[in-house]
Amino acid sequence: MHPRNPYVRPPDFLGLARQYPPLRPHVFLTHTGPSIDFKSQSAQRRLTEALLHLDFSISLILPEHRLCPPVPNRLNYVLWIQDIVKAHGPISEIVRGIDIGTGSSAIYPLLLCRLEPTWHFVVTDIDKDSLLSAQQNVERNGLSDRISVTEISPSEPILRPLQDDLSTVFHFTMCNPPFYSSAEEVALSTEAKEHGPNAVCTGSENEMITPGGEVSFVSRIFTESLRHRTRCRWFTSMLGKMSSIPEIVSVLHGHQVENYAITEFVQGQTRRWAVAWSFGTLRLPDAYARIANPALQSIMPQRTTLYQQLTSIQSLELLQNTVCRVLGDIEDLSIKLEKSSSDDRVPSVLAQAMDVTWTRSARRKKATKTSPQTSFQQSPALQCRITCKDGACPGGGKQSPTSVHIEYQWIDGSERSIFESFVSHVNRKVTAVQEGPR
Repeated sequence: MHPRNPYVRPPDFLGLARQYPPLRPHVFLTHTGPSIDFKSQSAQRRLTEALLHLDFSISLILPEHRLCPPVPNRLNYVLWIQDIVKAHGPISEIVRGIDIGTGSSAIYPLLLCRLEPTWHFVVTDIDKDSLLSAQQNVERNGLSDRISVTEISPSEPILRPLQDDLSTVFHFTMCNPPFYSSAEEVALSTEAKEHGPNAVCTGSENEMITPGGEVSFVSRIFTESLRHRTRCRWFTSMLGKMSSIPEIVSVLHGHQVENYAITEFVQGQTRRWAVAWSFGTLRLPDAYARIANPALQSIMPQRTTLYQQLTSIQSLELLQNTVCRVLGDIEDLSIKLEKSSSDDRVPSVLAQAMDVTWTRSARRKKATKTSPQTSFQQSPALQCRITCKDGACPGGGKQSPTSVHIEYQWIDGSERSIFESFVSHVNRKVTAVQEGPR
């Protein structure tokens, strides 16, 4: 479960029922305490309404024969989207998102617009009844000025909002696609659950089934994203089956897209996954882009955080001074001190290079230049945050009272080899300084 999800503990069903009377008939006592029948459609709907009303001030109408979204599960995805958008600091501009297949509840844009007062959405669906309900839910919550509901036919591009508005850059897309390729696959999935499903499914055929299943649907989104590229910073989608992730990653690798993320949402006995990809150069922290599932380790994106353990330097302040001296000696490197979120005693250093200047080959190249050259490069070759920390590196064994290490967080850049080269150079120079002349 996402660490910011307030439902890390089960809801207080009695408390909810007291504050939301329509839920009262569905709450009963068990040997473990109050609960509801999660196999009852009516109980599920009243619980979703209660949580949204009491915790987010969202009033929702949930029509029959349409998906009833479980709030804790949906909130995991919402909070991950927040992480992605805010990964590189506060955003002063309006954040714009696209919710593909918003469904009758429009729960994703409603939640995010309640959490983020400057965020705006375009939401789409192919089902007229779902769109009508979504529009009503948007209006009853006073969000018509921030959420635009759009009908798209099955024959149109999934990413039509990007095609319709060529002047706008969107920050993200999100999608909870139909999991299954046929009614037979739905039946087989239900039969495969040893003790039967934990909760009743209320979805319509459009919400549950699509030709080729979720892999085909997300692959279509990716194919369309190749045309739009950086007009959307992050394309994302939830996945209902872990087996879909390797297939989606294979599609990304097939087009040399290496800037992607994989995450997992766990809510009770329910597991969902999500994938994101970007054609930009901004990099996500490992905490948002990688998970520890052993079955998926071979397809995880490469780490954006690297570490260097120091043995000779025992003072955090001395290490910080040494790192700053080394960085100051790198030609044309811009450095800025930032307050560290983990330790106020020692700030982080934000380093930015518009070109590679620290390698021997770069210095030789500069020495042989005979005339000035104009660079048209607008984005940095590298942006990296360097933080000196107490203790051993994560996963580096038992901590020592005198142990210190350097953490390098890759923030921006198109080539990982540049990031690794920079880290290697700084590590080598810091080690040389701490060991002194031989």
